[in-house]
Amino acid sequence: MNTTKRTAMGLAALLTAGYLQAGAQCRVKGVVGDAGGAALGDATIMITTPSLTTFHTDLKSDAKGVWSTLLPDCTMPYHFKFEKDGYVTYELDKKIPIGDIATVDAKLTNKTEAQAKAQAAAAPKMSANEKAVVSFNSGVEALQAGDKPAAEAKFLEAVKTNPDLPAGWQALAQLAYEKKDWAKTIEYGQKATDLDTSLTGLYQMMADAARQMGDKAKAAEFSAAYADANPDSPEILYNKGVEAYNKGKMKDAEATLQKAVEAKPDFANAHYLLGMACFNQNKKGPAKEHFEKYLELDPNGKEASTVKELLPLLK
Repeated sequence: MNTTKRTAMGLAALLTAGYLQAGAQCRVKGVVGDAGGAALGDATIMITTPSLTTFHTDLKSDAKGVWSTLLPDCTMPYHFKFEKDGYVTYELDKKIPIGDIATVDAKLTNKTEAQAKAQAAAAPKMSANEKAVVSFNSGVEALQAGDKPAAEAKFLEAVKTNPDLPAGWQALAQLAYEKKDWAKTIEYGQKATDLDTSLTGLYQMMADAARQMGDKAKAAEFSAAYADANPDSPEILYNKGVEAYNKGKMKDAEATLQKAVEAKPDFANAHYLLGMACFNQNKKGPAKEHFEKYLELDPNGKEASTVKELLPLLK
């Protein structure tokens, strides 16, 4: 009788233990997808628990990324690990209430995209000016390759990123001048010279653009600005020499024009006028020298016939 009682008690204990285990179950389901929400089939889902090292379940998501399973004892927390070739592994821990049906979704990041993001995050942050310089340099490269539309686009990108980049406005002014876009030549040139007063060479283009537009006042303004900033430029010296010559001041004209040809030895018109100033002072040697230089530089120039008539008189 004692043996029968012990057997019944043991059976009751086993039944009780089995009942408790079944009552502690829970169900878990989910969907595996990529960062954009597209389903990822054939992803591996590994489920473990630190509370029971012998427990390990491996599952696969179906073509729609769906998976589900029954967990035997939800008194314990579980660790979920999602893997798929070409994607970054995703892991999380979750405690699911007993008898519940929990959803554990996973969004996996493409490894290439993750690496690109990591590199971007690790790269030094560029300032607006640095970004503008990169765009400007790309514009210079495009210009050197002969692709002016691409260069213009890059220069515009540069000044949009950093409106205080004078080199960008200067490049745009030069391109606009080549395109005979007179209004843009003046607009861009003005911005460049406002930011960098040393870019005085732009005043010549701006003056010509204003003349092309029929704006004599603006043309005179820009010409004066160029003259003030570049008093020793060959063009300014030549203009001063012309002014002195027209007033009959031959010595002053000679001195000024001499500086012009020294600054620009291939300045044909300056050599011609310098020869005339010398001729009017009966300086035959210098006059002959500059007349001959004029013919060498511009043999078919508009003053060539005059020079050819005067040269015999200088022997």
